[in-house]
Amino acid sequence: MSEDLESRIQALIGAGRHADAAALCLQQGEARRAGKLYAEVWDWPKAIEASENAGYFADAYAYALAAQDRGALQRLMQILPDHPEQARDAAATAEGKGRVVDAASLREAAGEIDLAAELYERAGELAEAARCHESAGRYREAGVLYEKRLREESGDGEAALRLGRILAGFGRWDHAARALQKAVDDRDHREAALEMLVACFDAMKMHDAAGTALERLRRLKPELPVKVDAFLRETFGDERGPAGLSQGDEASQLLAGRYRIVRTLGAGGTGRVLLAHDGFYDREVAVKILTVGSTSQGRDAYVRFEREARVAAGLDHPNVVRVHEFNADGPFLVMEFMAGGTLEERLEEGALPLAMIKNVTNAVLAGLETVHRRGVIHRDLKPANIFFGATGDVKLGDFGTAHLQDLGATLTGALIGTLAYMAPEQVTGSRRPEAATDLYAFGCILYRMLTGALPFPGPDFVTQHLELVPPAPSSLREGLDSGFDALLSRLLGKTIEDRPGSVEEVRKILDGLDWRDPDEDELAALVARERRPEPAPEKRPTSAPPPAAEERYTLLEPREDGAYLAQDELLGRTVRIEPCDPERARFLKKLAAADGPHLQAIFDIDDEGGRAVIEEPKGESMARALMDDDQRARAKTQIREALERLHAAGLVHGHLGLGAVRVGPGRATLLLPAQPSDGSPEADREAFASLFP
Repeated sequence: MSEDLESRIQALIGAGRHADAAALCLQQGEARRAGKLYAEVWDWPKAIEASENAGYFADAYAYALAAQDRGALQRLMQILPDHPEQARDAAATAEGKGRVVDAASLREAAGEIDLAAELYERAGELAEAARCHESAGRYREAGVLYEKRLREESGDGEAALRLGRILAGFGRWDHAARALQKAVDDRDHREAALEMLVACFDAMKMHDAAGTALERLRRLKPELPVKVDAFLRETFGDERGPAGLSQGDEASQLLAGRYRIVRTLGAGGTGRVLLAHDGFYDREVAVKILTVGSTSQGRDAYVRFEREARVAAGLDHPNVVRVHEFNADGPFLVMEFMAGGTLEERLEEGALPLAMIKNVTNAVLAGLETVHRRGVIHRDLKPANIFFGATGDVKLGDFGTAHLQDLGATLTGALIGTLAYMAPEQVTGSRRPEAATDLYAFGCILYRMLTGALPFPGPDFVTQHLELVPPAPSSLREGLDSGFDALLSRLLGKTIEDRPGSVEEVRKILDGLDWRDPDEDELAALVARERRPEPAPEKRPTSAPPPAAEERYTLLEPREDGAYLAQDELLGRTVRIEPCDPERARFLKKLAAADGPHLQAIFDIDDEGGRAVIEEPKGESMARALMDDDQRARAKTQIREALERLHAAGLVHGHLGLGAVRVGPGRATLLLPAQPSDGSPEADREAFASLFP
């Protein structure tokens, strides 16, 4: 453009004649500038027309938004996907104006699938978010969102079909079949759903159901083969269907096409327990595999194994190990993974601190009470069947010898359990097990926790259980409340009638005992005297007060910021105890409202003591952690979830960087901010994007 024309345009603008200046720009082929000039005087129709005719669709979209021109918006939303770069610019405009669905659609068109999925989910468009995850190969995330969508709208046939295919891909044939049966009700997706249903039923060896599904499908497509194996071969290229296709090199490393074996946790004469990664739910699980022959002993072992699955799967209690799945074809049992090991492992060093014993007994009794109310007797209660989670929670497991009271019990097979913890009636087979049978085993466990020794150490366990009386626990542990002696005398009674009648009775007796340990009190008092700083009256605390003699925390390591690491003796975990003035306490209480599995947990806020007890996550700072692509992707998802919880609670992090993320085995944790931030969720998301490019 010549200097003369530019001068004329500037003069028109200076005179407030923007429309005339825009018209002159159009004559000179500067349509984008013309659009901006029209926009400056709010002549949106001409601004849209000029930009759209010249191919500046992102500009036209921005002007259409300003004008709230629905027709132009609809038209441009159809055009922009063909222009990815402009779609990206338009998406930023849409997001800034709160048009989240438009922004998601445009991000998707621009190839920014992760951002699109996030925006769709934020807008409540779960099926669209799931579709984005699915297209990016994130099938677990997609499956979870399809499940949520179906809870909202059970009639969404497409979501049901897509979920069924994903579940089938993970070998979850039964769950896949349930989803596909919903999809069959949708005429638009009936044919595809029936195809997968045939395959799922066949994989579950439900051959009649597979044949029925094929018959329904042949009414729609009569040209299909009549036999299921021929149909599967024609449709999937293998007569075993998708189950056969999953037998390649990659899938051969998976159990049931879903569980990737990590390592062996233990092995015995009848099977193995493996640590595995559940690809669908992205979690660690314990897989118990039965390996027995077809002998009568093998068949008995299988019956007990199946019983364990049936009994445990029917129990839902925080002190009972959860069973996720029983696969009869393996056969194998999938349970929650208890990362803290067993009570047997902790007892190898001898007697336990009273605080830990109290925690274990409370948990074991709560679990026993639940199973007894269901009419179930464990029959093999022992330290090896009491498990600890990563955070110190205690749960009962291994119900392989459990049975329902009302089924009765024959003497054949009654001698099942571990002799060191077996009640006299189990040893002799004189009567069927009752709740008091489990309480006898509980008494043996409590005795060992208190003294470090078994009440009946063997080797002649039978004679000892039937005839001997063990030494009083107080004679083996100095300063122990004599009430333990009286309780254990009853728990280890030779007949059922000698023992307490219920878990509740045992709990009441335990609650009335003195749980203070003189040795621990002396040690804690010494630590407190040596390390407690001089008091500073009338000042807010600058360091967290160390644990008093009667408390459960043992000082491990002071920190420069006035906090210190401590051992929680009750739950067997390391925590951070930090100073907490009233202002900090108010902030922590707000943070506690955002609590989630990947946000540093707040265990306790002691307003009077001026301190807070906070999780000390396992692992390393992200700046030092070595992660492969899968681990980084998992950490990205987990930290995003933690940020979303903060934002949903009306908070921002404001200090998101490498040092704010702790990466441990299977879990990334977002550390809490040290102080409130005047930042914004958008700034958090920008920091997140730079952290996980």
